[in-house]
Amino acid sequence: MKSSLPKQCEPASPGVRKSRGRPGLTERDREAALQAARTLLSTGGLEALQARAIAREAGLSVGSIYKLFGDIDSLVRILNLETHREFAAHHRAALAAMTGEGSDAEARLTALARAYLDFVLENGRRWDAVLRTSRRVEAGRPAEYVQSEEALFAIVESVIADLPGFADPVLRARATRALWASVHGIISVTLANSRASDPATDALAQIDLILGAVTRDASSAQ
Repeated sequence: MKSSLPKQCEPASPGVRKSRGRPGLTERDREAALQAARTLLSTGGLEALQARAIAREAGLSVGSIYKLFGDIDSLVRILNLETHREFAAHHRAALAAMTGEGSDAEARLTALARAYLDFVLENGRRWDAVLRTSRRVEAGRPAEYVQSEEALFAIVESVIADLPGFADPVLRARATRALWASVHGIISVTLANSRASDPATDALAQIDLILGAVTRDASSAQ
């Protein structure tokens, strides 16, 4: 006997589940959200990374952003890791571009310092996000983040290893971090506060003074 219910009202066959609601989020949705977040971070800094703005740019709902990443802090960590990796690749490329004469250790350290400055000038808001969030006390930072940070130091240390006077690995590691802090400090302070007409050139001149002092001291130690 046929059911008298309209077809759309007939009960579903046993064992058959009807799909409900919107389809699940896809990898394409995640990449769209990431790309929207990258753009917002590059143009507006950390303050621009709001779930509603990301959702609007990506064509998603606000709820979808939280489903994809959990919270904005988790999304920021993903973006910062991308910046770290790009920063390291930028420095490796700067070294790889050096061939022939003028590629001694001091020249390579100068090339790395210039690479740092160039990256900051091109990606200021992204690098600022890395620096600002790294100041927070975070328990159990992601292993990938720590490894990427160590990779940056390893690039500098590999060049310092070619300087005379740095055979001791402890001294070499200490010198690496001292140089890193010096270059970082000069660039951060000078770009924001230099009275020179060209702050970037002013920063490079200050960095040259530091690098020259380090390499001279290394030579005199022999």
